[in-house]
Amino acid sequence: MTLLTETQSTTAPSVSPTIRLAVIGLGHRAACITKLLTQINPQAQLTVLVDPNPDKTQPLIDEKKIRTSRHVATYNSVEDMLKAGPDIDALIIGTRCHLHTPIAIQLAPLNLPLFLEKPVCINWEQYKQLEQAYAHNHDNVLVSFPLRVTPLLQAVHEYVTQGRLGTLNQIQAVNNVSYGNVYVDSWYRDSKITGGLWLQKATHDFDYIHHLANATPTQITAMHSRCVWQDPVSHQDAGSAIVQYDSGFHANYTQNFITRQSAGKRGATLTGEDGSISFDWNTDSFIFHAHKQNRVENVTIKVEEEHGGGDYKLAKNFIDMILKHDASHISLHAGLLSAATCLAARDAANLKKVVTIPVPFSDKLPVMTQQRVEPLD
Repeated sequence: MTLLTETQSTTAPSVSPTIRLAVIGLGHRAACITKLLTQINPQAQLTVLVDPNPDKTQPLIDEKKIRTSRHVATYNSVEDMLKAGPDIDALIIGTRCHLHTPIAIQLAPLNLPLFLEKPVCINWEQYKQLEQAYAHNHDNVLVSFPLRVTPLLQAVHEYVTQGRLGTLNQIQAVNNVSYGNVYVDSWYRDSKITGGLWLQKATHDFDYIHHLANATPTQITAMHSRCVWQDPVSHQDAGSAIVQYDSGFHANYTQNFITRQSAGKRGATLTGEDGSISFDWNTDSFIFHAHKQNRVENVTIKVEEEHGGGDYKLAKNFIDMILKHDASHISLHAGLLSAATCLAARDAANLKKVVTIPVPFSDKLPVMTQQRVEPLD
């Protein structure tokens, strides 16, 4: 299959026996996903690589044992790849965060299945640009939110959808990060690249919270602080938010980057009229309390794969998208909704106010806030 032009983008491409993958930015994350894709389907192979440092990518390809075509076409830029027009079936964007949006926009006219790393954007301007570029094909994107598709969260979701908790009234979510030094001791400390720690970390959590809530977030208020980290670090070292949903339900979320070792925790408690359920990815377990029967269930779901088994589920879904066997389980709508929640949380904390969360692909566009009271990220 040849790259489609803009005028051809409405025609569904046929898929060749070989699944030809193009990776833009082959870092550790993209390498892990590409490895899984080539493991899941024996016809999948890395065919095109776009990376300004191709010599540094070969050790990753070797380490991860990524299947490649006999000759991998390499390019220094997306522009060079588009001019060459190689035959590809799907795209993976694994660049640093500030490039996710501009590269995704460049690739939108191709109308090929796209695996997009999070966060999908890092500011309101990128949000609006990405929303406009994918207004008619956002279902052709799979956003890298592995937590939502982990066996642990899927089991919790089953308890909710089966009505075992009754009417939900709150989600209390926490993310005590045990490796917070990563965000100040490497390139992650540059908020111009990452967009800050709401977008870098909370985007995962807001996605699974929205999924469990099964409602549309409408407003958010938040606070963040920097009590331990000092200048020139501009990141928060802790942040908390309260999200209101259109159903009247609300969720609170807190993240902390100073916790270490066994103090790490990532999960939530869902409370309902008939029951409560608490889960933690650090322990691969959840506990369900049946309020009326005074019964307790303890469940452990052990998974050896990365991100609690979520990466495998994402890769399998992406292969099925390419083969047209399934639709995206986490489309760009979900990616933008989570990013909008993070951006609104950042604004709410800096402006000390309640901020409206825009709904992607609707007529309601975000307000471009500029004022900053405490310019933390």
